Amino acid sequence: MRHPLDSNLPTLKSPLKSRGFFVESLRFLVLFLFFFTLSLTVVMFPTLVARVNYLLGLEPRSKLIASLPIVGEKSPSQLEGLLLAERNIPQDSRLIIPQINVDVPVVYSQNADNASLMEELKRGVIHYPGTAYPGEVGNVFITGHSSYYWWSGGQYNQVFANLDKLKNGDLIYLYQEGQEYLYQVFDRLVVKPNQVSILAPTAFPQLTLMTCTPLGTNLRRLVVKAQLITPASLSSTRGQFERLPEILPL
Repeated sequence: MRHPLDSNLPTLKSPLKSRGFFVESLRFLVLFLFFFTLSLTVVMFPTLVARVNYLLGLEPRSKLIASLPIVGEKSPSQLEGLLLAERNIPQDSRLIIPQINVDVPVVYSQNADNASLMEELKRGVIHYPGTAYPGEVGNVFITGHSSYYWWSGGQYNQVFANLDKLKNGDLIYLYQEGQEYLYQVFDRLVVKPNQVSILAPTAFPQLTLMTCTPLGTNLRRLVVKAQLITPASLSSTRGQFERLPEILPL
């Protein structure tokens, strides 16, 4: 017969049951991490390849990229003399960054809505409408993918995968209508998606490059700023902005 006081005693869990629960939880966690890592690798495979190729120096460099200085160790006048040397100048709108082996068309967008931008990013990087044009006083704002779904189409889904490797002093070449504009990196920062101040006009000729970070997300924006070295700038007055390009669907 059960003693009345027995009902007040705590019920002890079986050690075997507790161990079984722990093992099952650990097994679930391991499986979850495995499939998450596998899925992420499949989705980001081209981006991972781009990163590895850059680190190992495996990407072939075009003849034009190989002919351009990477870092502005020379004075502006010396660089200007070098740039005037005979060589083939792209006649289309194009962005070239020798340091990270980028050679990509620039699409001058007329639409700021996300759907239009996503479609145009299949053809290159985007000059954001309302910002300054190459060589002008103001903020030339260009954005592109660092990582995007490879099955979505387009050749430039990872074009800015190595943008974070740029350092102060690195040179960026911007081409428009047969004219070459040389910019030099002076700053790099990470901002929130709603920090529209990076789109604001500047009092000097500036190039701003932007992409999403960390790779595979749109949590933050990586921003690289560069100032015009040559040729002389033109005057410009351009716009006010309400938001940053989203780049990846939310």
